Amino acid sequence: MMNPIQSTSIKELSNEIIENITNERPNKNVIPTGFKYFDQEFGGLSLGELVVIGGRPAMGKSLFVVNLVSNICNQESILFLSFDLTPSVLSARLLSDRTGVSVTKIIHNQLIDSDKELLKDAAKTLEKSKLFISDVGEANVNETIQIIKDHVAAYQTKIVVIDYLQLLGIGKYNTGREAEIGHICRLLKMCAKELNICILLLSQLSRAVEVRGSSKRPQLSDLRDSGSIEQIADKVWLLYRPEYYMIDELDDVDRTPTDSLMMLFVAKNKNGKIGTSYFKRDLHFTRFTSLNNYFKSFDIHPQRLSELENPFNFKDFDTSSDETPF
Repeated sequence: MMNPIQSTSIKELSNEIIENITNERPNKNVIPTGFKYFDQEFGGLSLGELVVIGGRPAMGKSLFVVNLVSNICNQESILFLSFDLTPSVLSARLLSDRTGVSVTKIIHNQLIDSDKELLKDAAKTLEKSKLFISDVGEANVNETIQIIKDHVAAYQTKIVVIDYLQLLGIGKYNTGREAEIGHICRLLKMCAKELNICILLLSQLSRAVEVRGSSKRPQLSDLRDSGSIEQIADKVWLLYRPEYYMIDELDDVDRTPTDSLMMLFVAKNKNGKIGTSYFKRDLHFTRFTSLNNYFKSFDIHPQRLSELENPFNFKDFDTSSDETPF
């Protein structure tokens, strides 16, 4: 018996796009991250995609993805698979994100009355969210995919976070770790496409970043055990905090200070542009805030215009925002 035809006509697909454009409907396959300026510049998360988020330790991968999850969990169903942090620590980080109370104070119960009230209110809001945290004992990719399928069937899950790639395995795989990592990424990409979900896959970067010269900015080639990661992933985001390396200023014209700055390099984007997005962390490391492109965020002083061969039009600059990059 022949299998039923698994295809859709171009007429049906193109008509859907034209209908959405005509009626100004938002793309139902795109979910905003909740980071305002990042979404404006690079778009949100697309269903069917595998997004790899890479960084060296202490760059803020877990904090960034917790912020992202917190931004959207009240609108979309999310599954957080952590092979690194415990569910209780993840919950503390989410409450920290919502309240600004440091994770350390929450975990060690070093709270004043006002902190406790903030946390109670935040917990009530989180209770209404569609977020599920899975504490998987054995990090086997096949079992992980089955858990994802079960959640999609039960809760219509749209976003899956996996923290992190290098803790995943297949079992008996004798062709080397790099090939194994490539195979894991292929399985996860197939899973994202089959279930029409977005998988956010956190990944460590190699120590090559540390031994590089003066610049510690990450590159695609720094993906640890990279194999086919950069080929298979639809998007690759690389996180970088220059202040961690005691770099006080960016190597730009204005010597921009790096205090509290996090840079996100969109190193690969199959359906959009690549570039850099800027974020600022708060004092207690509870959340990152998306910043406008800092070249567009500066107020332009009249005396500076004479230095420019082709003066900019003031309307190109957003000077109404209360947010400044630094």
